[in-house]
Amino acid sequence: MSRYVIPQNPGLLNGTGDGFGTRLAKYIPAELVAMYTLTINSLAAAKPPAAFSPWIAVGMIVLFLLATIFYFVQRAPAGPVRRAHMIASPIAFLAWAYPLAAPLLGTWFIAWVAVIGQAAAALAAWLIAP
Repeated sequence: MSRYVIPQNPGLLNGTGDGFGTRLAKYIPAELVAMYTLTINSLAAAKPPAAFSPWIAVGMIVLFLLATIFYFVQRAPAGPVRRAHMIASPIAFLAWAYPLAAPLLGTWFIAWVAVIGQAAAALAAWLIAP
């Protein structure tokens, strides 16, 4: 199975592309989410000063968001697959990163925003089929 979404193919192979569930799983940059989760949880366990915690979390989100974009620019196949990943994967990363950073974000974390982010990631996976 490819790490990247497989486009729908016209003709005899019609229907062989990835469906919604597979696209949702492939758009999530699992390698980066795993590294981010380790980093953000380690930082939360280190208990930085409360005044700096939200800024640390935002900094990590931005750093790993940029890493997500760079990852897909470098590795995704050129064409519609790369374009699809360049839109959906950053959305999916943010949808995961924001709730994972909740312990550091403190009052900056708003649960309904996290829910909207998850819905946006699922909607992107549903709509963006190369």
